[in-house]
Amino acid sequence: TLTVRIPPTITTQPANKTVRAGQTAKFSVTATGTSPLHYQWMKNGVNITGATKASYTTPPTTAADNGALFAVTVSNVAGSVTSNNAILTVH
Repeated sequence: TLTVRIPPTITTQPANKTVRAGQTAKFSVTATGTSPLHYQWMKNGVNITGATKASYTTPPTTAADNGALFAVTVSNVAGSVTSNNAILTVH
């Protein structure tokens, strides 16, 4: 039996978001590859605890979140790939 393991590929990158202070922002990614796929979202390069799904919704934003960078690493048995940064703009 030949088992082909395909590393993840991101087909839709997270998009930049603009929100008003107090609103939440939702980032999402679409990826392909051998299941199961594992997700880990990051804010400014630091892993976000519990943010392990294909989408991530922030807590209510504050002015301090303006310019924050969000990215996600998608991994499986064959490897991993990290998305582009999505920029959060808070008014």
